[in-house]
Amino acid sequence: MTRTVLLVLLFTSLISGVALAQDASPSAQEILDRVNETWQGDSFHGIIGLDIILSGQTKSHKLEVWTLGEELALIRILEPEIDLNSGYLQLGDELWFYSPDVGSIKLPSIALGDAVFGAGPSLEDLSRGTLSDDYDVAAENTETGFFLTLIPHPDAPVVYGKLEIWVTSDFVMERLQYFDQRGEKLQTAVFSDVIVVGDRKFATTIVIEDAFGDRTIQRIEAPQFDLVLDAMFFRLETFEAWGEGS
Repeated sequence: MTRTVLLVLLFTSLISGVALAQDASPSAQEILDRVNETWQGDSFHGIIGLDIILSGQTKSHKLEVWTLGEELALIRILEPEIDLNSGYLQLGDELWFYSPDVGSIKLPSIALGDAVFGAGPSLEDLSRGTLSDDYDVAAENTETGFFLTLIPHPDAPVVYGKLEIWVTSDFVMERLQYFDQRGEKLQTAVFSDVIVVGDRKFATTIVIEDAFGDRTIQRIEAPQFDLVLDAMFFRLETFEAWGEGS
């Protein structure tokens, strides 16, 4: 075998190896799917403590959250006591608010992008639905993982004009930046205090700071994933039963 043939074979082998390595790299959509799987799971339950800091004043809240897939979410307010057993119910494109004193009120679906207490995370953030199929995604490799850019589809019912996400190599979010439709940065979320839950790594503290310097500290207690939940649990009657029992 001549030296030329050996060089050709070696070059071909190297090219094939590079092609295989490129094929093995996850696509942008696959990365986003893995991030979603790590962050959301097929179902979720947890207690969320919120400290909302506005102009130096802190208001604290505690919520209980359940989700099933991307269509069903129930958020129950535990604290403060005056709001106990109030909350929100998402049924696909339908959104409801419930209060023991007022009853149920249907809200426009766009309200999913509104902050629950006038500041801090939105309903969509709390129901873990921010990273939905309403975005086109592009990805770049970084030294520690990936950088994702999400742009909403033209007719998508979302409030954000762009999302930028820094993700570790094992698909845990480190930082998430939100932009409005004009490209102005609205807020930044930083994820920390990562724990292992089953076979996933999960950040239990999220610090969100908006463009005005106001902050929300979100702490997730006892997160559970892939629970067996009955879809019939996600209904207004669940709130009513809690109210009757108080």
